[in-house]
Amino acid sequence: MTTPDRTVWRTELDRRSRTAGIGGLAHRLRHPVRTSYPSTRTLRARRHRGEGRPSTTRTFWGQEMTIALPEEVSISLHRRGYVDYDLTAFLLSHLRPGMTVLDVGAHIGYYTMLSAALVGSGGTVVAFEPTPSTLTVLRANAARLPQISVVPSAVWSRRDELVFYDRGLGYSAYNSAFEARLPDVVRRRVPSEPIPVDAVSLDDHVAAAGLAVDFVKIDAESAEAHVLAGMRDLLAGRGPVLSLEVGDLDVADAPASRELVDTLLGAGYAPWELRRGAPVPHAPQDRYAYQNLLFAPVGRDLASPATRGSHAAHPTHPLPTKEA
Repeated sequence: MTTPDRTVWRTELDRRSRTAGIGGLAHRLRHPVRTSYPSTRTLRARRHRGEGRPSTTRTFWGQEMTIALPEEVSISLHRRGYVDYDLTAFLLSHLRPGMTVLDVGAHIGYYTMLSAALVGSGGTVVAFEPTPSTLTVLRANAARLPQISVVPSAVWSRRDELVFYDRGLGYSAYNSAFEARLPDVVRRRVPSEPIPVDAVSLDDHVAAAGLAVDFVKIDAESAEAHVLAGMRDLLAGRGPVLSLEVGDLDVADAPASRELVDTLLGAGYAPWELRRGAPVPHAPQDRYAYQNLLFAPVGRDLASPATRGSHAAHPTHPLPTKEA
């Protein structure tokens, strides 16, 4: 790929975001084949039937990517070429050439590939994903960019072997060591096959690989508390910026999102939320709907371009020990 032109990429991302939903109806009518076939309804019906196969699409920045229709992340990539406008826009402004990124819960590799395009050939992206069927797609994508390495493991509080639940290709975004983060009516009809997977802690992996980590994306499907418990040294040392998926769906044995927020506050981090891709300070809430929050060491202003790529000193507080 060529050197990223962030202005051009952001312009294209914004253009595509305007063609989604009701506001993009006129655009879709002008381009019915490219944007409407097969229909989203058809793809969702195939997903419920457990059908699916790998195919390819192009991302908003022009990268060819293997997807797994009718899985829902793949539907978004097939339709729009991106997933989650806010986090995508933040990465465009934050990641810089030469950075090191950890993608925890890489799934089929959208954020892995976007991060790799932004950090360039001098950077490093490590993608963690344990499910064999999802790994096949992720590895096909990782093979396109040499700065990506894939770790076929879950991320946990320590090295271990876990029982993971494979929800099939259509619901692979919800594969987890916990019950699916889905409404009950959907959860009851989703397949759930238990499989053994290896697990590693980020502290162990980072130390063994000698990585200086700048950014960590965490989307661990209810295992976030275990991920944080296994990265105490990383948080207390270099202090990378984090993105953390939150959302309270009352999953058994998983802590409330506020507990995750409080854990990071206790580690000397401050929370940020995203508004149209721009970070603004976040006031912790008692209960969360789905969103991605950002966390940065106290004193680091994510809204200021001057702090991007820097690692300001921050007060370190030990994370509470959490048994797996």
